[in-house]
Amino acid sequence: MTLPPRWAAHPVVVTESAHHRWDVAAAWWDDDALLVALAQPGAPEWVYSVGTPDAAARLLLRAAAERGIDPASRTTVPRGTRAALRLLTDAAPAPFDAPAQGAWDWLMVDRSPDRVPGEERVEELVGPAGRDEARAALVVAHPDGRLDVDEPASRWWGWRDDDGVLRGVAGADLGDPGTPWWLSSVGTAPDWRGRGIASAATAVAVRAGLKEAPMVTLHMHADNDAARRTYVRLGFSVEQEFESSR
Repeated sequence: MTLPPRWAAHPVVVTESAHHRWDVAAAWWDDDALLVALAQPGAPEWVYSVGTPDAAARLLLRAAAERGIDPASRTTVPRGTRAALRLLTDAAPAPFDAPAQGAWDWLMVDRSPDRVPGEERVEELVGPAGRDEARAALVVAHPDGRLDVDEPASRWWGWRDDDGVLRGVAGADLGDPGTPWWLSSVGTAPDWRGRGIASAATAVAVRAGLKEAPMVTLHMHADNDAARRTYVRLGFSVEQEFESSR
């Protein structure tokens, strides 16, 4: 399905459609929001929207009336969409009649950051040995990281201490050539946090990404203030605030 240019070129749509290989089963849009129903083999559809929460709520009611929404759908919509629905109707369609399960932000950067202290300690972790190091470091630094070290289309960087031990890691999912990079599984060993390690590793990864892609993106929990400060200093900006459910 061909989306209108305004939304087809939106940074979130460009990135997420490439990385998740969107299969758009249906779409609704206006000047302020885009709503798509994404087919997922063997699973309910994924209802995904970008734009303003008020406009997303209006499109959801339109989609429910015209096509219906599977109550088991996975949902990713602008933060505040459920609140906007409550102002429009007393009977929001399921699963939007239940609270969101998560709040997170979608960030991007399209210019190289200034150098930050500690970058000289960051190196790319290459080959099987490098991935083994990244895997071991993540057990301590970020055991819940979303990007798998075994993902073939990924690259990894690590920050070493004076003894050569990795204390921080940053990963990037490259996707298809020319598509935006997605940073993930950025973590620092608990005893080493607050020293700028994540900032240094991320800065190096961003520069590598911008040599090959138009922008570098990432997701972060909305309440992660420490991570937000790091990413804002490196030039990232919030493109969309989301609420989600599965």
